[in-house]
Amino acid sequence: MLHGRHLKNGSKHLILVFQPVKKEVLEVVSEVLSGSANHEQIKKAHERYSWLNFATDYKESDYLFVQDYFSESFGWYLFDSGKVIYEELNKELEQFIERMGYEKITAFGSSKGGTGALVYGILNKYVTDVFALVPQVKVSTFINKYHRHEKKAFYRGNERLEQEIDQFFFDEKHYSNETMKNTNFYLYTGKNDMQFKDVLALKDLLQKHDIRTVLIVNTSKKTHSPLVVEHTDFVYGTLQDINENRALQNRELTRLNDDAYLLFA
Repeated sequence: MLHGRHLKNGSKHLILVFQPVKKEVLEVVSEVLSGSANHEQIKKAHERYSWLNFATDYKESDYLFVQDYFSESFGWYLFDSGKVIYEELNKELEQFIERMGYEKITAFGSSKGGTGALVYGILNKYVTDVFALVPQVKVSTFINKYHRHEKKAFYRGNERLEQEIDQFFFDEKHYSNETMKNTNFYLYTGKNDMQFKDVLALKDLLQKHDIRTVLIVNTSKKTHSPLVVEHTDFVYGTLQDINENRALQNRELTRLNDDAYLLFA
């Protein structure tokens, strides 16, 4: 189930890079529903990895670019064609980390990839840090608003699954894992992002469970994608700070306290 691209630089650090939605994949979801999709083309589209330029420039870590493609479409690293996959995928991730002997693991991604980073930051006992950019925290709510026509391809009519996925991050059963107390969560969002309030609610829940959570809020009026693509210098610098166990140093950041920063840009 676990597949993607592994870049090795001889480091004991690993950055897990979870992928956002690819336009070319989203465009063929209707073909998935009709049964006429060319899955070889879909697979190739998933192999065009986001954030690859950063990985080729910054070689102080190894990387695993994780694909969100298991049989037909994609499912926010949580489900596939109407069934949950996160427990199986997490098991394979843990086995990979054990086999490679990594000592520090950062889960990173934007949008759908940010969701994936959060999922495995919560589930995976080896993840030490999470850097999630504008994630979808309420996945089913997001799908119902922005992907209604593709919804059937994701859930296959499984209403129970739809409810489970929407509440995944707010299900108390996920917070009984004591290893999470050693994981640092960095959440980047902006007031005009579609799930800004949900990210704040997740921040409150994590902190309620004594999990170190740092909130970074972009003060501009930018929406979802511009919050990321217009601030890649901040993203790259912050990812390096996290990987090297430094305090956040980006000159555009203003520290409010240990748990909150504002990004002025």
